[in-house]
Amino acid sequence: MVTKDTAITAPQRLLAPLTECGWARHVAGAAEAQAIVSEIGRMGDLLGRRTAGRGGALEEFVRPRTADHAHPRSLSARYGLNALPFHAELSHRPRPCRYLLLGCIEPGSPSAVTMLLDWRTLGFSPDELHLLEGAPILVRTGRRSFYSTILSPDRAFLRYDPGCLEAVDERGQAALRLVEHRLTGGSPEVHRWRQGDILVIDNWRVLHGRGPTDQGSGRRLARVLIDA
Repeated sequence: MVTKDTAITAPQRLLAPLTECGWARHVAGAAEAQAIVSEIGRMGDLLGRRTAGRGGALEEFVRPRTADHAHPRSLSARYGLNALPFHAELSHRPRPCRYLLLGCIEPGSPSAVTMLLDWRTLGFSPDELHLLEGAPILVRTGRRSFYSTILSPDRAFLRYDPGCLEAVDERGQAALRLVEHRLTGGSPEVHRWRQGDILVIDNWRVLHGRGPTDQGSGRRLARVLIDA
């Protein structure tokens, strides 16, 4: 979904493509870093309230990191510059953020792609959905770790991040294996970044991952997280 109108002034203009496929691409009016950050901030403010990321900031810059230089509980700490698996942003919190906005300041060379996959297209049966919303899992987040399920009780969002979820019994193991298997067989959309690109992602519906990259590639994205 491509939107080139840089004068989005109403949330309905953003929500329409998100309702259709769970994500939308927008092109910033200027390629300068601050202009891109301002644009994703303005768009996010139309959708809801900003929430801080893992680093505590409302506006963040993200780039590929080696395992040694990544946050100890992040996916990068486990996978480094290899491909990052599909996940929902802020799965380590009781309620993941609703929207994720990414703006490309530098695509990098080689440029690592972003992969997008709607979990509702993975063909879960009623029995499988029941397993996902009933099997207990431990969400590890340091001293604030808590128990939850992969699928929320109202089935509004899928909590998935292999970096922080841990099964506590055989049902939980089965639920995690099920999601991993379906994600492996899914058909994701692949986005190849260009400077000024902005992705708006419904984080409750669309999981995202990153392709492999090289150290020093220069890939740099701005990120804003939104609670609906």
